Amino acid sequence: MHIPSETEARAVLEALPGLNWQPFGRDDLPDIAAFYAVCEEHDHNPDRSSLTGLQEFWDSPRSRPEHDTLVARDETGTVVATAWAGCNRAVTEKRGVYLGGAVHPAHRDRGIGRAVLNWQMAHGNSWDQQTREDRFGPLDMRLYAPVDQADVRDLAQRAGLEVERYFFEMRRMADGTEVWPSVEGIDIVDWNPARSAEAMSVVNESFKDHWGFTPMTREMWDEGISADTFRPHWTLLAVERTTDRVVGVVINSAYEQDWAAEGVTEGYSDDLGVLRSHRGRGIASALLRASMVRFAEAGLEAAALGVDADNPSGALRLYEGLGFERTASTCVHRYVASTD
Repeated sequence: MHIPSETEARAVLEALPGLNWQPFGRDDLPDIAAFYAVCEEHDHNPDRSSLTGLQEFWDSPRSRPEHDTLVARDETGTVVATAWAGCNRAVTEKRGVYLGGAVHPAHRDRGIGRAVLNWQMAHGNSWDQQTREDRFGPLDMRLYAPVDQADVRDLAQRAGLEVERYFFEMRRMADGTEVWPSVEGIDIVDWNPARSAEAMSVVNESFKDHWGFTPMTREMWDEGISADTFRPHWTLLAVERTTDRVVGVVINSAYEQDWAAEGVTEGYSDDLGVLRSHRGRGIASALLRASMVRFAEAGLEAAALGVDADNPSGALRLYEGLGFERTASTCVHRYVASTD
């Protein structure tokens, strides 16, 4: 697979008529958020952006928007496209690059999307080559798209990004039957910031055998639990009574930017993890059922989550058994460079 140099790819972007490309500025973010809202509504994307989320990305010490992003404006100053190749500099086992560009629906079929994707891949490849050390894992570039977004999926496959995985969004409507669960020998308790490191360890350990999972550093974890979407009063821990050990966790959030588009208010379970040594005891089910109670207490209409269609732990069966139903599907297109 041939990936152009970043210089070549940038020259193609600059040659597109009537567009001016610059890295994201913080003052650009309101316009970019509005642009994403138009794209996401048009594409029926289950994952929607928010201005606060973009600002958190910009402000994160891990982010390099001056290197990893570009925004294109036309002669009127209107945002036409973004190019976003988010390089995960915090992790070396995998050299992850998130490919997250977009083109305004009114400006598609002009070659902009192809040029954006080429620059993103070229930037990711250039970053990897310039900073690679012998101990680093392979370059892993991924593009996420709704299953029905045929234009982006076709573009990705033509660029050599093969379909690797499918994820389902799922929802369970509140029905008044939510009851606090019980598990023998386990207490389901509210989030405790003093046990944050234990919770992170549980998530990393429980997800280590899942496809595509990258263990979180403390910096990555702390960013997640300080995000605007995180809801500590909905988040729960499973604690073993005899040892006082955290053996399970569910991280719950509110993605309020999705509520109007989806027509429902919902709590979202971002991470649900149970230590392998404690599986088969109903702890995961209990954490989800307790989450439903918390969501109902907050006046929300539903519980929601995402799941890997091929999750090895049988999570899909668990969720369906609890009444969750599929609402959307996303596919992952992926390119992994050889380390030979």
